[in-house]
Amino acid sequence: MKSRVLICAVVAACIAFALTYLMQALIKSELVLKDAERGKIVDFVRLKRERPVERVERKAPNRIAPEREPPPPDMQLAPQEGPGKLEVAAMAPDLGTDLDINLGPGGSGQGGDSDPVPLVRVNPQYPPRAMQRGIEGWVQLRFTVSTAGTVKDVEVEKAEPPNYFEQAAVNAVSRYKYKPSVVDGEPVESPGVRVILQFNLNRG
Repeated sequence: MKSRVLICAVVAACIAFALTYLMQALIKSELVLKDAERGKIVDFVRLKRERPVERVERKAPNRIAPEREPPPPDMQLAPQEGPGKLEVAAMAPDLGTDLDINLGPGGSGQGGDSDPVPLVRVNPQYPPRAMQRGIEGWVQLRFTVSTAGTVKDVEVEKAEPPNYFEQAAVNAVSRYKYKPSVVDGEPVESPGVRVILQFNLNRG
């Protein structure tokens, strides 16, 4: 009987010791796990998403076309004719309104074997200010024909109405070409040559 009690006491002591050891082992393992979890460091790395490559089309800048220079005034070869006859100029460049610009009679102040004969006449441009106001008129000019047939020393003798057509008339006459006067077989200057340029709007 005593031996059974002793055996049971020993067995109970062993079991109690084993359970105690097991409990301590479990507690230690749980603490180790918690420390391991606490020691973990989580790094967040933001990755940049690659954007698709966009193709940029380069367009050439719009270039403004240079303004075209106005065409030179029409030039007409005049038939040879004696002094004192009418000189009729060609139609002037189209400026948006039908123009009828006539060249009046011309005279010569130089006699000799031959008088200056017009070869090239340039049509005057109708002044825009006069055209807009519907103004017509005429200009009488005097100039000298050189030995080379060019015109120089152009002067305005009369103009009606004044301050409208003088500059256009001078610009046109300055570009005239003449066959110079000839005296004793030699070309000479012809001063005092007069012409009248009429500026008329074609209202037809």
